[in-house]
This record gives sequence, C-alpha cells and structure tokens, in this order.
Amino acid sequence: MDQIPQLIVSGITSGCIYAIVAIGFSIIYGGTQVINFAQGEFVMVGAMVAAVLLAKFSLALAFPVAVAAGCLVGVLVALCVLIPLKRASVITLIIMTVGASILLRGLAQLFWGESAIPVPPFTGVRINGIVEDRTIHIYHAVVGVQSLWVVGITALLVLAMHLFFKYTLIGQAMRASSMNPTGARLVGISPRKMVVMSFMLAAALGAIAGVTVSPVFYAKCNMGTALGLKGFCAAVLGGLGNFGGGIIAGLLLGIVEALAGVLPSPWSDYKDAVAFVILLIVLLVKPQGLLVRKKAEA
Repeated sequence: MDQIPQLIVSGITSGCIYAIVAIGFSIIYGGTQVINFAQGEFVMVGAMVAAVLLAKFSLALAFPVAVAAGCLVGVLVALCVLIPLKRASVITLIIMTVGASILLRGLAQLFWGESAIPVPPFTGVRINGIVEDRTIHIYHAVVGVQSLWVVGITALLVLAMHLFFKYTLIGQAMRASSMNPTGARLVGISPRKMVVMSFMLAAALGAIAGVTVSPVFYAKCNMGTALGLKGFCAAVLGGLGNFGGGIIAGLLLGIVEALAGVLPSPWSDYKDAVAFVILLIVLLVKPQGLLVRKKAEA
C-alpha cells in the first residue's frame, strides 16, 4: 500500500500526456469528423527532434523548433492525405491516417534509428557528468520535477485551448466550421483552411507533449503508437469532440493504469492493456462516451 501514492504520481504524469493527445484527437475530429491515427506520431516527432537538438543546443532553441517541426508534419498530413481525398468516405480517410502513421514511424526509424535517446530534464542537476532530474517529496511519494513540468504545461495548454476557441477569431471560425460546415462556408469560412488549422493545432499539441514527456519516457521512434492509442481511448471515453471529457478520461486512465501495477503477477504485466479493456467495456455500455455532454446525446 505504501507504493500507491508513488503510482498515483506516475499515473498523473502519464494521464496528462494521454489528455493532451486526446485533445488533439478531438480537435481534428471536430473539424473533419475523421479520427486521426497519426496523432501519436506528432508526439514522436516532437520528442525525437527535441532529443536530437538538445544534444547540442539549449532547451530554449530545441523546444520551439520541435513544435514547429510537429506543426509542419501536421500540415503535410492534412495537405497530402485529407485535402486531396476530401470526397472519400470517412472510413477511407481514417485508413489513410493509419497509413500516414506507419509512414512517419518508418521515416523516423530511417533517420534516427530504433534506439531510445535519453533526454535531459528541463531543470535537472548534473551529477558525475550526467544530468539527473531533481526530486521533491510529497506525502509518501518522490516526485520528479520533470513530472511537475508535465502537469504544469498540460494545465497551461488546457487554458490556452479554452481561450483560443472562445476568444480568438480563428478559434471561433474552427468551432463554427465544426458545428455547421455549410453555414460557415456561406459566411466565408474556408473548410480547407480550417482542416489545415485543425491538423496544425493538433500536431503542435502533440509535439509539445512529446518534448515535455521525453525526459520521463525517453525519445523513441515507436513511442507514438502506444501514446496515440491510449490518447484515443481517452478521447472516446470522454466523448470525441468533448475537450473536458478527454482531459478527465486521460487522467483517470493514467491513474488506473499505474495502479494496475500493484496487482499480483502475472496480472500486473498486462497493465498497458487496461485502457483498451476499459474502452471495450464502455463501447458496449455507452458508445457515445462516459463523459459526453447531454446535448450531444440528443
């Protein structure tokens, strides 16, 4: 029982990343009605670019360049996959995003190899030539300062998304295009631009998540697969298009997954499957998502 506080801290860290990925899924789904299975690869791109740059440059340079690289990849996916096939069925477009995910992962392995790249924590301390994460004690848990960075950046991103969609013209245009594409087109909002903006914004979020979490999980070319699938589970559990639901579901998934580690062997070995088991149960009981808004059910 003494390890439960530590597991909860670990779960919150993972859950924050799942929540950010879930928001990315919801942004693209809201603008296109397409589930983008390349979302996890945006996380990977951000992590890998940051890992490579941090070997020679400071975080102040690596962070924005990694996010810019993620945005570029997101725009390319939109322009090369969604826009040319805009008249295709939703299923076809979803399959194309799966193909884009496989392509991005393969290109990453070609450029960077398959080995994990250690990434120094944002505010670490150098011990014997190695940058180690600082730690603080909260109750019975040892919390890495990098985990606090993850939580803090997640909170800032959630606030930024709320302000963006509520108060900026672009955010309001994206919401209008999502709720009423025909009406938005009649008032001069370009659906093509909104699709590109959706992908760019979702990719930026994914890249930020990748940079932030890479000191905790290491940067790997295959890291996007698991993070993307678990973020997808959180998005579905919270209700696709429901940002708040995705955030709550992501945090809960992270905590439940971590607590599954206290189960006796061999059950604890399958803790990574917890998200998918919960998703299957929810899809059977309430397919629209546990935390979906009531008006979405009407």
